Amino acid sequence: MARGHNFRVEEYSVVSHGLGQATSRARAFFRVVALFWPLLLAPLLLLLPILGRFPYPSAEAAYSDLTISHYPNALYLLQALKDWGQMPLWSPTILGGYPFAANPLSGLWYPPGWLALLLPLPLGFNLVVALHLLWGGIGMYRLLRGEGLGHHAGLCGALAFAAMPKLFAHYGAGHLTLLYAVPWTPWLLWAWQQSGTSENEVRRLSAGDLLPGVVLGLVFLADVRWAVYAGALWWGWAFAHSHTRSLHKTLAGILRQTLFAALLAAPLALPLLEYTLLGSRAHLSAQEVLAFSLPVERLLGLFYPGIQGYHEWVIYPGALILLLALFAVVTASRAVRSHVRLWSGVAGLAILVSLGSQVPYFDFLAGLPGLELLRVPARALFLAGLALAALAAYGLDGLLAGSGSQETRRAGLALVALTSFTLALAGGVWLVAGELRASFAWGAATPLLGGLWIWIRIRRPDVQAPATWLAGLLIIGLLDLGGVDLQAFAGRSPQSVLAEGAAAAAYLADQPGMFRVYSPSYSLPQHTAARYRLELLDGVDPLHLERLAAFMEEASGVPRSGYSVSVPSFNPDEPEEARREYLPDPERLGWLNVAFVVAEYDLPVPGLVLRERFGETRLYENTFYRPRAWVQPLGDGSLATWRAAGAVTWTPNQITVTATGPGLLVLSEIAYPGWQVRVDGVLQELQVVDGLLRGVHLGPGEHTILFQYRPRMLLAGLGLSLAALLFLVARGLPRRASGRNRWKESGA
Repeated sequence: MARGHNFRVEEYSVVSHGLGQATSRARAFFRVVALFWPLLLAPLLLLLPILGRFPYPSAEAAYSDLTISHYPNALYLLQALKDWGQMPLWSPTILGGYPFAANPLSGLWYPPGWLALLLPLPLGFNLVVALHLLWGGIGMYRLLRGEGLGHHAGLCGALAFAAMPKLFAHYGAGHLTLLYAVPWTPWLLWAWQQSGTSENEVRRLSAGDLLPGVVLGLVFLADVRWAVYAGALWWGWAFAHSHTRSLHKTLAGILRQTLFAALLAAPLALPLLEYTLLGSRAHLSAQEVLAFSLPVERLLGLFYPGIQGYHEWVIYPGALILLLALFAVVTASRAVRSHVRLWSGVAGLAILVSLGSQVPYFDFLAGLPGLELLRVPARALFLAGLALAALAAYGLDGLLAGSGSQETRRAGLALVALTSFTLALAGGVWLVAGELRASFAWGAATPLLGGLWIWIRIRRPDVQAPATWLAGLLIIGLLDLGGVDLQAFAGRSPQSVLAEGAAAAAYLADQPGMFRVYSPSYSLPQHTAARYRLELLDGVDPLHLERLAAFMEEASGVPRSGYSVSVPSFNPDEPEEARREYLPDPERLGWLNVAFVVAEYDLPVPGLVLRERFGETRLYENTFYRPRAWVQPLGDGSLATWRAAGAVTWTPNQITVTATGPGLLVLSEIAYPGWQVRVDGVLQELQVVDGLLRGVHLGPGEHTILFQYRPRMLLAGLGLSLAALLFLVARGLPRRASGRNRWKESGA
């Protein structure tokens, strides 16, 4: 009886202990929510109206990278996992096929991005973007708190970063990978702040010491382009916040972290390097590298938001953020002066870099090895926004702490000067233009309102708990940033987006056999083609093979004039008209398995037969179409005579063909390093036919030919990444073991 009683008491104690732990965790969660609830306003409330819609730059915009690239890639990835049960390393969707694992836009190597695939699209994309913005805000808060700022100042900087108008402008443009990568930037700096890497040089390296390398590796996997900017910022930050006075040890710590990041990112970095060297992007001129540099006159965007302006040139940080940053610069005390100067230097240098071609001798830098592959210098404006958000936090911290009379007078004069400048310039534009544009009206009103609110605090520094003043500051800031952010994008329903070209796509999807489609007028958008599982010979993607671009110049008739993100190149403002005067070569298109050509205008070309018409969209059948695989008689160098091969079984990483020899089997698939071929199980030499397609010599009789994609660069990258992960785990185990030993010794 006593044993039963004791058992019930012990059971009750265990249950009570479990409930107590759950209650304490719930309380801790709600305490965190109570601290950070303003951060939820920026990503969630602003994106809530279009969570189930596709973002576009405006209601009238024709394109979004989310629909052009990220949505089709996600559909293909899901299809490969569902239908073939394998990770796709090669994609047939556009450009006649390309190395999917080497493309940074594939989303294959960034684990957090896979969360979007668990939900219907575009809902999954939008929720993951919102989570990244929230995550970035928390990282900014942690970073600023680590610099010694108070809670309200840290929250101010976090809000300014998470609600940065440039982030929402790129959200409207559909730049998904940038929105994944940029929010990691404050975490990268925070990781160095916490690691103590260099001062721990003499002791055993722990997993925590490698945290900056882990974060930088994630940034690279999310967006390769942003890793360059974030890495440059982190290098400068690390030297400025060195854990030791030894320059040698600091440099060694930074190099170690950079190397570890490179090892983690190797599965993407090594295949990407190979793909880039074989692509058109390896031949960029300095002018092409500096494309979309910020025009000097656009610097006025610091004060006047370019409502529905070009996303690359958005520089507006928020009027209140600018005023608080100015206050920090003017009133910085000796204790924080070095931090304020550093952030001011980051902001100034980032704006200078964004000017690109406007800066003398910048074209020389753009031609240096490695930098010539990094286009659009205006992306550096993200760093300017980050730095101004940090400066605003320092400004608010100084306001709450109170400043001396001399600093207060200087700050007051600076605020008056800035407010007067915005009012005077807006008034001058009004007089000259005869109308007050919305951006100038906004840029004049918000500094006036924010400046008056800051002046109230300057005049009453004796208030110890300025809850009302802080609430007013929050409202002014959110109205300013929220109003500008909401103008930076527009939602479009999936029904309207996926209806583009759907009639022609549905017709083509019902046609038998394996074939590709070419559209000189972009009549078959990539997202629609992906939905109907159609393969395109043309395509829009920053990376493509130089050999393919040269072939398409001949096959499409469209001349090349430098680098273009589309193959063949065209003016995106008028895609229906851009290629009207150029007539394609049906025979060359047919050689690449093009069975149909879709255009918005007539194509009076022998070999193209009009079959259907959907409104203004014409669908032509190509009578010069060749099958996916054929056998070329030996000794026939003209490729004019051929006979169809047998069955073709296609999967993303493996293609099986049956054919009768003798002859040269030509597979109408792009030849690329990593493809191997076996004939009846015996490894053979892969032939590159006409500089573009895959082929293999066959002897007499029936054969089974197996093409397999086993890229060595990818295998090497996976091996390096696995070694880095194992090293990270091994370095983390001793710390956890010592923690368990201390727990046991304490008698817990």
